[in-house]
Amino acid sequence: MKKLIATVFLVAGLMQGAYAETDASGIAETSASDGRTSLNQFFTTVNSMQSGFVQEVYDDKGKLKQKSKGIVYLSRPGKFRWEYAAPESHQIVADGKNVWVYDVELDQVTVKPMSQALSAAPVGMLLNKQPVEQQFAVEPMEAENSTSKLSWFRLKPHKKDSDFTTMDLGVSKQGIQEMVLGDKFGQQTYIHFQGMKLDGNVDAARFKFTPPAGVDVIGKPS
Repeated sequence: MKKLIATVFLVAGLMQGAYAETDASGIAETSASDGRTSLNQFFTTVNSMQSGFVQEVYDDKGKLKQKSKGIVYLSRPGKFRWEYAAPESHQIVADGKNVWVYDVELDQVTVKPMSQALSAAPVGMLLNKQPVEQQFAVEPMEAENSTSKLSWFRLKPHKKDSDFTTMDLGVSKQGIQEMVLGDKFGQQTYIHFQGMKLDGNVDAARFKFTPPAGVDVIGKPS
């Protein structure tokens, strides 16, 4: 469970920081100041989001370990849903009190109170609106690709017990388009967002979870 939640980020959510819908082909070139504005908007003004994603995980030697895709939903404060559709089906749901992880292949559900499950995970820092500087030290970065239309920022968590050491964000005028998470074991997780939507109507039922009949349930909800 810890591995799955650390991967989330928010990613889960870390999602998009502007009020628009776009895909990769529609990314407009942005300056560092525009990118910082979009970054600040995500942390301080966004209430909800949904986005498709492609995720790649590389080991400390740069070898691709896993590639997956799915969709993520976020509703502030305190709720998210992260669904992996391929190659294996997983669902991770935070309902405001508990985090539920459903492994469809194993027919197993794991549940923990949010205070325990997300205390050190990236997504735990993104579930409430507050200035980015309260949670991270922010440094502008040079893009590795000189033709990149994104402005890049490196975020380092103030909390020393976080599951990750760095969070690199690629930001356009449409918001955060890419994220790279580095963890304490030298792994890097790349997340590419697709078809982002911000502050739209997200069905509240997406943040509710009831274990299917007959599955093994590990842990107790709060």
